[in-house]
Amino acid sequence: MLSTIWNTVLFYPFLNLMIILYNFLGENLGFAILGIAVIARILMIPLVKRQTEMTKKMASLKPQMDELQKKYANNKEKLSQEQVKLYKKVGYNPLGCIGTFIPQLIILSVLIAVIRAVTSSSLDGLYPWVKELTGIVEGASINTKFLFWELTSSYKEVAAEFGNFSMKSLPYIGLSLLVGVTQYFTSVFTQKMQNLSAPAKKVEKGGSQTEELQAKMQKSTILLLPLMTVFFTISMPAALGWYWMIQSLLLVVQYLSLDFDKAKKGVQNLWDILVKKNEK
Repeated sequence: MLSTIWNTVLFYPFLNLMIILYNFLGENLGFAILGIAVIARILMIPLVKRQTEMTKKMASLKPQMDELQKKYANNKEKLSQEQVKLYKKVGYNPLGCIGTFIPQLIILSVLIAVIRAVTSSSLDGLYPWVKELTGIVEGASINTKFLFWELTSSYKEVAAEFGNFSMKSLPYIGLSLLVGVTQYFTSVFTQKMQNLSAPAKKVEKGGSQTEELQAKMQKSTILLLPLMTVFFTISMPAALGWYWMIQSLLLVVQYLSLDFDKAKKGVQNLWDILVKKNEK
């Protein structure tokens, strides 16, 4: 039952879309994956837009939050209760970010299955009209070479065969590191955009538990997420590393397109911080 739903709703549509893109983009799997990433980001626009609107609403509550912190500085329990009331006022959900994370996770899972099917020429889920349109049928050989990579191979596999620092292995570890670096700068960019009027200030001791926890989580995420990304992509096929990197870059583009003024201030914030660091 679950496998039928998975195939009908997710796997088969993505498989057919991948084959169509592959066929019309010069039989290039790398470009087809790029196309999937662009389409996925377009589909995510409503969720990302909702998240950015919620960020604006939360920013508008800052004066009230500051007042509460002064008023209940010695009563943390009451402070938390009043903060929750403010959150409810604007409909803020602390778990709202999951709304954009879960679809991405689902798409990544489907993409893994589709890439495995495509590279093993297991195309029995193709729709008849797609076969007619592309001329690609079950058992057809798919070109999996793209730039420096065999998209079905991972650094772990190549290193095991040719050595950790061989000329064959370097492009794959390079891709994993590039994905991590891209993820890091994307995380920094998106988080700095949360404070638009000035660079983020340090959370002082004795501030609200919510703010302290948020600050710690942000610092941890900025470093931890890129490291996890590098770790995972080392053992993943290069196709997924390529997809992950494109997704990170497209997230920045998406922010720019949804709210240019906000993004401009975010870039200025980040630039000011980098300038100050270089002056020290």
